[in-house]
Amino acid sequence: MKKWMLVISTAVLFMVGGCSFLEDTSSTLNYANDAKDYVSEAQKFAEEIPPLAEKAVNDDEAIKKLQEMKGKAEEFNQTKAPDIASDVHDQLVQQNEKIISGIEAYEANIKDGSFNPEALKNSELFQSIQDVSSIMKQIKELGQ
Repeated sequence: MKKWMLVISTAVLFMVGGCSFLEDTSSTLNYANDAKDYVSEAQKFAEEIPPLAEKAVNDDEAIKKLQEMKGKAEEFNQTKAPDIASDVHDQLVQQNEKIISGIEAYEANIKDGSFNPEALKNSELFQSIQDVSSIMKQIKELGQ
């Protein structure tokens, strides 16, 4: 009887440990998918930003799109990354902070009339969005 209890107890311990492993794997895959979706949105935003920023001078809808991207970056920064993805997440958060501050700077420049569309191409905002895109390879590796 004692041997059966020992066998059952050992089996239960292995099952509980296995569940934790499955949860970690699931969490990593979910994070990788969320990160890929966010980076895809950032890449699309990078393509749209030059004409979008120019339109934002006179178009409230364009300003809303800038604010939406800022909101998405802020939301992604609040995402809880699994331990295995913490380095990638930290890189994305650093770039997102630059994106957020860049959008805020453009909003301020648009409001005070000092916006220069040509400066956008060489800006930290534009570079940060490209850096976010380059992190995509690391994110894809998480999903494998």
